[in-house]
Amino acid sequence: MRLTAALTMALVLAISACLSQGTASTISKHCSQDSVKEAPADLETAIDEFVQSIPAADTFRYADPKRDPEDVKALVEGFAKVAGGDLVAACQALAPVAYRVVLTTDSKTGRDVVLLRESRGGGGFARAWGLYVVSWPPMANPSTLTVEVPHACPHTVPRGCEGGDRLTHLVAVKVFREANARYLFINGADRRANGMFGLSECEQDSRCSDVAHQPESPFEKIHEKAVADLGSNTKVYQSHRFLSSNHDPPPMDNVSPGTSGTANVVVSAGTTSPSPIAGDVAGGIEAAERSFFHVCLFSGGPDCSQLGATRNVQKDHMFGGRFVHVEANDTVVRESCEAPCRRDELAAAIAGVMK
Repeated sequence: MRLTAALTMALVLAISACLSQGTASTISKHCSQDSVKEAPADLETAIDEFVQSIPAADTFRYADPKRDPEDVKALVEGFAKVAGGDLVAACQALAPVAYRVVLTTDSKTGRDVVLLRESRGGGGFARAWGLYVVSWPPMANPSTLTVEVPHACPHTVPRGCEGGDRLTHLVAVKVFREANARYLFINGADRRANGMFGLSECEQDSRCSDVAHQPESPFEKIHEKAVADLGSNTKVYQSHRFLSSNHDPPPMDNVSPGTSGTANVVVSAGTTSPSPIAGDVAGGIEAAERSFFHVCLFSGGPDCSQLGATRNVQKDHMFGGRFVHVEANDTVVRESCEAPCRRDELAAAIAGVMK
């Protein structure tokens, strides 16, 4: 049994190596794009460049997915083909929505990944439906962890990141790397891109780009496909950030009460009963540096009631899997990342529990 498993893994890795070295050009011939294979690149830099290019607040450049249901179906189908290891079928499925299949190597880790990336024209993205990263080859990665960033925002442009989720994509990349996660999903437009956000405004309006609260978004549909296929063993981590000044009263540390009154991190399973994995993540974050990290584990009480993610759309579609929502404040997730880099410590602690 062990020999069979070892031979299977060796075959998978050999196929991956062959694809990386030669057959990507053959695949490209069957796709409506110049090349599938791209030179190694720093995944963090690639993700950051993407996030800085997405539509900002009130730009009204997020395409209403309900107006183009066939395009949404094509994007989900393209993702499913990549997740199943078929790049030819993927790029053929994605051609109608102008998404490219890009096979590359994360230069920092040496790990192969496939990016599903929308082509960008002179006026920006036509749809702004997000960027999706798949560990390659998927069958060689036993991880059931999906890392999600539903509120990434372009902080280098005017009106970027007014809602507080600045730099959450950098925490997510770190978790994806350190946990050797299977998937990394990034939203394609600021959550205020079409002038609305939050469940009360977004639940009934598919034009809303706040994908954590819009059940019809392509981001949500790909989430559902990924989680359903992985089954009840699946885990999802969502990266969020909050501004301390926006929360009065502030969240309170209830993991180690008495060490500091105010919490700078909130961990939630999206329910009023904390899950074991959410509790483990909360404890792991505090243990990373007890003099700095102070965590509120959401349990429905007043300690961190505003940040519990109880109305999160992805949380509602886990198919028996486990969902962990982490909000870190602006003292943790900062643009300057001097030693010690607190946002990297946060990511390492999350990855250590969820990998």
